[in-house]
Amino acid sequence: MKRLFLLAICALTLISANAQLKWVDATTLNICGHTIRNAESPYSRIDAKAYGFTNKAIIRYSDYSTGLYVMFKTNSSQISVEWSLASVKVRDNMTPIVQHGVDLYVKGDNGKWRFCSVGRVSANSKITTYKQSLVKNMESTEKEFMLYLPLWSEITKLKIGVDNDAEIVAIPSPYKYRIVTYGTSTLHAASPSRPGMGPLARMSRALGVEFVNFCYSGQGKMEAESAEVLADCKADAIVCYCFGNTNAQQIEERVDGFAERIVKAHPDKAIIFLPPFLNGKYHLDQVKRARSIEKRAVLARKMAVLTKKYKNLHYIDIPDACGTDGEASIDNSHPNDLGFDRILNAYGPEIAKVLKKYGIKTNKR
Repeated sequence: MKRLFLLAICALTLISANAQLKWVDATTLNICGHTIRNAESPYSRIDAKAYGFTNKAIIRYSDYSTGLYVMFKTNSSQISVEWSLASVKVRDNMTPIVQHGVDLYVKGDNGKWRFCSVGRVSANSKITTYKQSLVKNMESTEKEFMLYLPLWSEITKLKIGVDNDAEIVAIPSPYKYRIVTYGTSTLHAASPSRPGMGPLARMSRALGVEFVNFCYSGQGKMEAESAEVLADCKADAIVCYCFGNTNAQQIEERVDGFAERIVKAHPDKAIIFLPPFLNGKYHLDQVKRARSIEKRAVLARKMAVLTKKYKNLHYIDIPDACGTDGEASIDNSHPNDLGFDRILNAYGPEIAKVLKKYGIKTNKR
């Protein structure tokens, strides 16, 4: 009887707390990170059909909230989030949080962004709408927040709950420069632990410039439609990580035209190409290893010619950036948090050096 009484008190307390919240639609705040904003869908990265994409995977992934984040400030003592998803399907090489959850960061007194909390989803449930408290009992002083959205899911609705008497308003993106990044599942991202640990989110916070996520799992094959998106997008620089899903012949056939289209559209901007980061699955398989060696040889030869032809095209290749101990992957193909940490430490400074040549100031690492 006593236990039932305590449960009832807890339930009433929870109801009371929720009743004190006011809910603000995220579309009234500042949703950032789009490659090219889709006026009809605030949580999609681009309007894929408008660019003539017919690839079903690319069309589906374009509607995902990958790389998007909401900027706001509030003096609330608590923050809750309610979000609805088009569907919930849990992949076997990722956490449910990184696929379908949300990830809250707060700006510290030192100007750096610090992790606060995550909104979780159930891995074995058909529930598509979640309402959760992310943080409570804060001082009622004004703070700036960044809410990362799911990396592998389509959001249909998002609301942020704060104290009923608190203020909550949109604030600008913290980043002055936009580095649009085109690529494959690794940078999409597979497989960090949560949205804020995605490689491009981490690179953005570390270097102080925004790395926009125009990456697609299983794709990033230098599609003609993707070249048109990159030509049209607003970018201060472009990073291309588009060789993980292509073979030597495809690189031979496609990279010249793909690079030319981007350089033509952005003749004064840094265009940076990166090779595949992780080749752990080729450690013992000699056939795959031979194919990888062939592909890298073709890529190196093509990049040597292209970087001479186009002065604003750069190729950064850091062998074994993820290490050689095999500990940097979740599935022998995609990096884990350790792998992304190594990638950031290896490539971050080199990318920063290139950006500096174009007047883009980054944080020191």
